[in-house]
Amino acid sequence: MRALLLLPLLFSSAQAADGMWPMDRLPIAPLTEHLGHAPTPVWIAKLQGAAVNLDGSSGSFVSPEGLVLTNHHVVSDCIDRLTSAQDDIATHGFVAGKRQDERPCPGQTARVLVGIDPVQIPAEGPARATALQKLEASCPKSEHCELVSLYGGAVQQRYRYLRFTDVRLVMAPETQAANFGGDDDNFAYPRFAFDFALLRIYHQGKPWKSPHWLRPAAKAPDLGDAVFVPGHPWRTERLLTLAQLQALRDAQMPTEIALAEHEQALLHRYARTGPEAARQALEPINALENGLKARRGELAALKDPEIWAAKAKEEALLRRRAESDEPWLRAEAAAKAQQRLIRELLLMRGPAGSALEDALALAALQMEGQRPSGQRLEAFDGAAVREWQEALAASRPFHPALELERLSGFIARAQAHLGASDPFVRALLAGHAEPQVAARHWLQNSQIGDATQRAAWTALPADRFATLSDPMIQLARSLHPLRRSVMAAYAREVTEPLRANADALARARWRVLGDGSPPDATGTLRLSFGRHAEVALGGVRQPWFTTLEGLWARADGFAGKPPFDLAPRLAALRKTLPGATVLNSINTADIIGGNSGSPAVNAQGDWVGVVFDGNLDSLAGRFAFDERGNRAVMVHRDAIRMALRQVYAGGHLAQEMGL
Repeated sequence: MRALLLLPLLFSSAQAADGMWPMDRLPIAPLTEHLGHAPTPVWIAKLQGAAVNLDGSSGSFVSPEGLVLTNHHVVSDCIDRLTSAQDDIATHGFVAGKRQDERPCPGQTARVLVGIDPVQIPAEGPARATALQKLEASCPKSEHCELVSLYGGAVQQRYRYLRFTDVRLVMAPETQAANFGGDDDNFAYPRFAFDFALLRIYHQGKPWKSPHWLRPAAKAPDLGDAVFVPGHPWRTERLLTLAQLQALRDAQMPTEIALAEHEQALLHRYARTGPEAARQALEPINALENGLKARRGELAALKDPEIWAAKAKEEALLRRRAESDEPWLRAEAAAKAQQRLIRELLLMRGPAGSALEDALALAALQMEGQRPSGQRLEAFDGAAVREWQEALAASRPFHPALELERLSGFIARAQAHLGASDPFVRALLAGHAEPQVAARHWLQNSQIGDATQRAAWTALPADRFATLSDPMIQLARSLHPLRRSVMAAYAREVTEPLRANADALARARWRVLGDGSPPDATGTLRLSFGRHAEVALGGVRQPWFTTLEGLWARADGFAGKPPFDLAPRLAALRKTLPGATVLNSINTADIIGGNSGSPAVNAQGDWVGVVFDGNLDSLAGRFAFDERGNRAVMVHRDAIRMALRQVYAGGHLAQEMGL
């Protein structure tokens, strides 16, 4: 594998510090102000090489032996897959005393960015398919390549990664310590959570010797100190037109919220049936509620009159000074199509992590694979095929009773929203009157929960796959043409026109505002920066850090009732742990979902904490950034050191990290 080499292009535009900046487009003036000197290629290469993409979330190398620091909630899926009634590491936590005790995370991958190359890919049509095939074919054998579109597609690049599939769990606190306060405290501040975890990346059976890794800061940060956050923010939409934002506000986001609320009620109802059911539903509930709270906050931001007025003012300025109004008119046409199609598209998606989602993916892989490359749905073409195959082959718990409830709920939702006469609903019901009876018909005698069987199905020739008698595969095969029709229409009327229009919109913006502004987040590596700062809550100043003593007080204030009950291990050590230990702290770095697990580093490039959340004001960050109230929340270095050395028998890990 080649060594990391990426020399950045530093923009000279004197932009504000807000923004999520690609590593080859860093803003020199604000960075120099925060660092106290111009950023050097060595400093940038260190942050880039230490940053790890964990299936859309973030982490960082913190030892030369492949040890990765991230969040507990980032590895919650791994924990769920490793947890059983007999070995409940979600409830009790986990620490590997020796390397041989580290547990492989099924399906987990990790990527490290090693290069960025400019490319030109047509927006649509056969030429696009040909160009994508060439991009994939030209990727170095030891690397994984991905097309990245910035500014909606006006700038296109090939990102080259080292990709690892042997990722092992090394340490994780119990869920109650990592997620203290539950959904009540999620996206809130003050916070009191030990939301961190450790993984180790292996290559060819040995720990990966990363050439870049982060050391802990020798000194804890002070109020006002600069902080830098390299991570993988998933998505922002700050550059969308008003018409596109309106489609999100009026159609897409309300539908997403309604569907999530239905699934939330279903999961909680199942969890109340008994302790084992509650254990099975814990990870799906936590993941769903995290996303649901974020979506509600984002929708509230789009309904905020001040934010909307600012967006309208900016667009009016751009359109007034543009050479033509055509780019906005084309965006409006695509947005109208989005409003018409998005509801049905969302209703046809299987619940995340469900057996139905697996079956639909299997059918899509096989049935799209019969088409020539370039005529397939993009989500099931090119490099995405291998990623789907690996994900489907990964082992994970299968709980028949939970799957029955989730599939029943999905059928009921589709029936309620699309109507009993809709072909999609008729296929789901299969002649049965009740969703639960239909769900039992499909799940009974299916092997969809067997990872070995799923892997075998992905490798079958298309003609043999078409003859499978497994009920869930038969269901998915009957649903795919119906789903494909809507997905293809969405690509044809929304995605492709917006991609083709991106260059004109971007150039109109650059003509008025300059070309030094950061692109929207795309799930790729970005650098954000800010300062450790206080925040006002309801007009009342809040300190920029919380302490262990504050955790005790918050638990006592709710009489230790869930979700404010202390993890038993912490409760037992309450009298011996130093109450003044800093637990969580906040800063003004611009972050969003996907930044979970990002290291927070000082000007020397040493880590001072790990980002795990934002406050409520940060939820507007999908569309706009306001430093007055937007805060990133991190687990402090001192809390991690105390936890490893005094709570979790992880002193050997603290020593490896230099803590």
